[in-house]
Amino acid sequence: MSQKPMLTLAIPVSGKQQAAALERTLVAIHQVLSARNPEVLIQIGDSEAGDWALELQEHASSPSAEARTDRGIYDAMNRLTERANGERILFLGAGDIPLAGLDRALDRWREVDDVLELGGVRIPNAEPRVPRHYAPQWDRGLCWRNVAHHQGIAYPLQLLRTFGGFALEYPVLADYALNLEMWQEGVKARWNPGEDWTSAAPGGVSRKFNAALYSEERLLKQAVMRPGLNKALQPLWIRFKSRWKRS
Repeated sequence: MSQKPMLTLAIPVSGKQQAAALERTLVAIHQVLSARNPEVLIQIGDSEAGDWALELQEHASSPSAEARTDRGIYDAMNRLTERANGERILFLGAGDIPLAGLDRALDRWREVDDVLELGGVRIPNAEPRVPRHYAPQWDRGLCWRNVAHHQGIAYPLQLLRTFGGFALEYPVLADYALNLEMWQEGVKARWNPGEDWTSAAPGGVSRKFNAALYSEERLLKQAVMRPGLNKALQPLWIRFKSRWKRS
C-alpha cells in the first residue's frame, strides 16, 4: 500500500496578521479530520516569519510550515504544490473551516485517478452579490463564471503538476484560468450531491468587483478559451456581469 497521505490540506497565508484566522482553521482540521491524518502544509509569504513557522509546527494538527517571501497567493499555492506529498491536494484559506462532508468524502477515495473530486462550499458571511453556497459543478457554466470554488476541489496532485499549477500572470483569477483549461482539456469531475466540504471565510481577493478584476477576466478568457461563440460573447458578458456585480 502507498505510504502517501490521501489528502494534503494546503494553506497559504500572507503573514502573522492572519494568525487568529489560521488558528481557527487548524483547530477545525484537528477536530474534523484528525482520524484521517491528512498532511497539513502552511506557506507563509514573509521570510521574516521563521520563528512563527516553528511555533505553528507544534500545533495539534501537526502542520509543516515554511516562511518565504512570495509573489502573491498563487505563487504560494504553487510552492505548496511542490511541497505536497498527498495523493490529492485541497487549498484552504486562513479562517476556512473543513466540514464533516470532507471527512465522508475521504471514505470514497480508494484509488487516485485523473478525476477531480468536488464538494460544496458554504460562504455564510458572503459579500453582496456573492452566493452563500457553491454546489459542486463542472460543466459549461465555467465559460461564464468560476462555478467550481477552489475550497471545494481536491486536485490529483500529479494532474495539477502536469498542468503546471497556477499561472502567475493572473494574480486574482489563476484558479479560474486553471479550471477552465482543465475542463476544456476534458478533465472529469465527480461528487456526491449535497455534500459540503468547507465553510469559507469572506474577503477573498476575487470578491473585490473592480475594473482590474474584469480586465483580468477578459485577458484570461482571450488566452485560454477556444475559438467559438462562447468566446466571442465574452466581452459583452463580462461588461454586463461587472455592472451587475458593482450595482
